[in-house]
Amino acid sequence: MAYNEISLTPEKILTAIHQQLNIQFFGTQKVESKQMFTRLNEGRALPFLQISSAEQGEIIGHLALDHSEFVGRLNFSQFRDCLAAHLNHVARKLNNKEGLNVFTEEQTGALLFNLPGIIQTEEQINVMVCGVEQMKPGHILIKLMFLDPVQFQQAAGLET
Repeated sequence: MAYNEISLTPEKILTAIHQQLNIQFFGTQKVESKQMFTRLNEGRALPFLQISSAEQGEIIGHLALDHSEFVGRLNFSQFRDCLAAHLNHVARKLNNKEGLNVFTEEQTGALLFNLPGIIQTEEQINVMVCGVEQMKPGHILIKLMFLDPVQFQQAAGLET
């Protein structure tokens, strides 16, 4: 099918991402989700979702992970804990129809959903958010990324 310009609201995109992340990391066998995490952790972008619009075509989405700002050694349990916190934050916003706190990069149209998932292990805080970039017509990259926790704490007015 041809890839025409498809216009989706940030809410629709985030809803599809939220549903698929829940399925892939919490609705499947742990061994399968752990294998997916391992491939993401190695820097691979994986086929992740497909959003169809009968009139306009479809959007193919790949998932990637940027853990360059994660403090410590990222393991599967920490990843899932942070992802769960992020997904819970997203679900609350979507269910309550609250503002999504979306940042848009004007030149590229990339979106950053500033709905952080925060975990604390011992004294260390780590923060995960989700972003979306259009790679080419009909193709997006969904990026789970960790933010610098020090900058996040300072921006949020938390003690360091």
